[in-house]
Order: sequence, then C-alpha cells, then structure tokens
Amino acid sequence: MSKTNYSIDLIKQMAECDANYIRLLKLVPQLQAYRTKSFDEYAQASCENLTHKLPHKSDEPEKVLEGLVTDFCIADLENSNEKVTVEIKILEAFKYTTTLEIVQRPEFKKWMTNPSLLVRVYHDASTAEVVSYQGHRNLKPRYTQPNPKMYHTDEKMQVNSFLGEWLTHCLKVGRSIKAPELSFIT
Repeated sequence: MSKTNYSIDLIKQMAECDANYIRLLKLVPQLQAYRTKSFDEYAQASCENLTHKLPHKSDEPEKVLEGLVTDFCIADLENSNEKVTVEIKILEAFKYTTTLEIVQRPEFKKWMTNPSLLVRVYHDASTAEVVSYQGHRNLKPRYTQPNPKMYHTDEKMQVNSFLGEWLTHCLKVGRSIKAPELSFIT
C-alpha cells in the first residue's frame, strides 16, 4: 500500500509565503527599506528607538537594520501585570535576503512550548518562508509516512500556514508596548 499520495501544491505554498511577506511588512515597516533602498532614512528616523547602536556607514547599507527588534503585546495575562509579547528581530541582513527571529514571550513551560521561528525574507521575490521551527531546520516539502521524526506529510506547508495565522493574529490584536510620545504645540 503506497503512502505517497500527497502532491505539493506549489501555487498554494508560494501564495502563503507571499502573503507572509506582506504581513511582515505591516508588522515591521523598516523592512520596506530593503525594497526601496532607503536605509539612511530609516537609520536616522529609528536611531532613538533602537535598543542597539547603529553601525558606522559601510559598503553594505542594508546592515544598518541588523539587530533591530520590534515587539508588541498580543494579550494580558490574568492575575498578573505580565503581557504576552511577540518579538521580531532582524538577525541577518543582506542585499536581497533578511533573516528574522520571531518568538513569543513569556515562556509557558507548564502548558506548551512557545512558538519560535526563523524566517527568511526574500525581498527581490517579495516572499517569506520559515527556515526553522522550534529548532527543526531544513524542512522538506514532502515527507513519506511514517518517518523517523514524525513529521506530517506536508510539514513545510503547515509551518508556513502557522506563521501566516500567527502574523494575522498579531496584526488583529497586537498593540505597541511603548507608550507613544505626546508632543504639545504651544
């Protein structure tokens, strides 16, 4: 009995990755600089808001956003002042690709493992795909059943769909952790 009936729907997978790219641009607007090549503009505008020092000008202007952290609250914990936050950090930045780390905090070790993803963003193709989920790297588009790691037949598609659902949730209910600065005109 053959267990290889699953066929890869490439159009559906690419559509999900393209939609994830658009969602990430909304959550981390600084990524737009990779499309418009406006790194100097972002460097000056976000210099005060960054948790790290910007590197000196170099031959690779896209490196200016490396280390940028965007975080926002998606829920308040009951009986506590703690908030559930999602943190998106730019780990690597190159001319056409950026690697992001997306994690949820605080750790809920009692009930589950918090989502932790590495996402590769391809600016020239306007797409984003998960390259690592919970430490599992190099996911294949299709797995035979059964397999030693107990992956689903369409594990890669499911992980990219999960990213899409998670980012959509963040867009719907997420809010800034930092209070906006008010300026009064006198």
